Amino acid sequence: MLCEKYIKISKSLNYSPHVRFLAFQSYLTSPYLFRQLNSQSLCFDNRIVADIGTGIGILPYLLKDKNAEKIIGIDTDKELLNTANSLTEDKNLYFICANGFNIPVKDSVFDIIFIRYVLQHINLSGDFLIEVKRVMKDDGILVIIDIDDELNLFYPDLPKSSKNLFKIYSEYQKLKGGDRFISRKLPSFLATNGFRDIEAKPYTTTFFKEKDNGFNFSGVSNAFLLIQNELELVKNDLFNERLIGVVEFHKGLNDYFNFLNSTDDLFVSKTEFVITGKK
Repeated sequence: MLCEKYIKISKSLNYSPHVRFLAFQSYLTSPYLFRQLNSQSLCFDNRIVADIGTGIGILPYLLKDKNAEKIIGIDTDKELLNTANSLTEDKNLYFICANGFNIPVKDSVFDIIFIRYVLQHINLSGDFLIEVKRVMKDDGILVIIDIDDELNLFYPDLPKSSKNLFKIYSEYQKLKGGDRFISRKLPSFLATNGFRDIEAKPYTTTFFKEKDNGFNFSGVSNAFLLIQNELELVKNDLFNERLIGVVEFHKGLNDYFNFLNSTDDLFVSKTEFVITGKK
């Protein structure tokens, strides 16, 4: 039922491109997120859970049947939160418009806090973790899910134009204070800021296509659609910053599409990390 709602949102012009992209992203990645959640030995019974950077609320929705007392999604974007609210009527789900540097709740509220794909977009700051720790209970658990682009593998090698496009996108994110190699830095960052029992577990998604074997291409095609939608959101910024020209941008994207549709053998692997620590 939720998947149908996400698809409708992703195709509806009543929503902004940003909301439509996140709806499509949530639709495609929800099975992987569900498996990531189940791979963690977390007990949600009667717990109060926060999701910082919740977007349209996919994680709170997936947790709604885990017997948590409350699940609170936090985001700075009112449009995303309005969309999240429209997707569910569950009484244990709540949404707050705020950022992770200033969370409008009292001290020691949350048993578990999730931060997914947020730290890749902001400068690492001890102030951020100070605020996160403030709202966590003693022995509360922090769960971070994020990326490290250097661990993305392709065989055969990516076309030069596509490599250049992805490199420029990484540089653009760095200009905005982000870091697409963030995961490797997080364990020591958590330790420096007083977290303990830190663990970092890789979570790898792999696609393999053998030449002319009738491979079901949906997984790889979805991977292309995600990066296409993500780049479409920022392409005007890339052009305005003079990081890449229009022709180069579209060549990199088209060559990536052709690479994934090649009739030759193909291997694509993407590794993310689930990083946990206790207060």
